[in-house]
Amino acid sequence: MAYFPMMVELRDKKVLVIGGGEEGKKKIQVLKMFGCHVTLIAKRASEEAVSLTDVFLEKTFEAADMKDDFFIVVAATEDAALNRMIYELAKEKKIPVNIVDNTELCTFIFPAIIKDEDVVVSVSSGGKSPYVAQHVKSLIIENMPSDIGKINERMGEYRKIAKKTYERTEERKSFLKEKLKELLSR
Repeated sequence: MAYFPMMVELRDKKVLVIGGGEEGKKKIQVLKMFGCHVTLIAKRASEEAVSLTDVFLEKTFEAADMKDDFFIVVAATEDAALNRMIYELAKEKKIPVNIVDNTELCTFIFPAIIKDEDVVVSVSSGGKSPYVAQHVKSLIIENMPSDIGKINERMGEYRKIAKKTYERTEERKSFLKEKLKELLSR
């Protein structure tokens, strides 16, 4: 199954992560890169996972913990029955859910991500092989300018200038292509 790639604003959104081990920590790190407000529920969690969260509840997850205001839910537990319950609860509440390492119980998956300021590149293998996604990510990083985030910021400024200066779309495109070429050649 191929997943539709969609960029979603996560800044200040409430996210629930269940499970504070290595996989939970990795998901929290990614979510925090995008400004989420993360609540972690786990009986045991690494110090690093806890330090990354906004709210840590040291307990076993219960159905009542899944509030309607969570924007997404991520389960990173090794308990198959608990993962299924989390999936069913989230689906019932129409909250997108990711059950780590079980694509059958996911309504969304985490891609391999490259982020430099506002430039975000994601690579997905449809959950089949994270190693393939990581390999493609490495190839992209090798070929991408190291300052692409700053280039993007400048191009945003040039775009505003182009909109004010050029009436015709073709003129704007030509101006912007030239500016990008200049920035990339530095």
